[in-house]
Amino acid sequence: MSKIISLIIVFVLMLIGISNAHIQHYENLNEIKFEIYRNDNKVGYHNIIFSRDKGMLTVKNEIQFEIKKLGISFYKYQSEGTEIYDQDGLLFRFNSKTSDNGKLKFCNIEAQNNKNYLIEGTNYKGSLNKDFAISSYWNHEILKKNTQISGITCKMRNQKVTFLKNETIEVKGQVTKTSVFNIRGEGLDTQIWYRKKDMAIARQILNQKGVWRYEIISLN
Repeated sequence: MSKIISLIIVFVLMLIGISNAHIQHYENLNEIKFEIYRNDNKVGYHNIIFSRDKGMLTVKNEIQFEIKKLGISFYKYQSEGTEIYDQDGLLFRFNSKTSDNGKLKFCNIEAQNNKNYLIEGTNYKGSLNKDFAISSYWNHEILKKNTQISGITCKMRNQKVTFLKNETIEVKGQVTKTSVFNIRGEGLDTQIWYRKKDMAIARQILNQKGVWRYEIISLN
């Protein structure tokens, strides 16, 4: 089940390391809300809320899901994370707390004056001076990165991004032109649909011990 969570969390917000977050692409974006399905059964939700103050961008994530069998709950997951970007679109700070079926996990990342990042989490502690992205996909900059840091445990892993196709899909009843990408790595196999007009995430599918599907219910 820990591998499942690695994938789910992969969706928990994408923070950019030493590179620009292209905040201007999302200046009109206020919220993204998903329903989460596992093997076509609704199990929870993922909400992403954007706020702005004096040029700073704050992105708050909340994920909750519960897996049941024969009506009996055998797995619960809850995670909250906050990422903050400065006026230049650079990651300033990230913090998350997660209850993985009762097991507590965390990840804290903070920019230092020397452009390094101080990282402390369940699976990693130290400093980093390397281009990276946090495991969450609202920010399409993740497509340009070779290194991904788990927003749940701060674990680092390599990733490979492949463009799959252009596809027209239906999002909230509207015909939407998208570009589809595949991201693979250790414990990672996910496909993401980005809306062509602004590169906002429109859909995501995770493949690990079942098919996890994120369907948009609010994007504005």
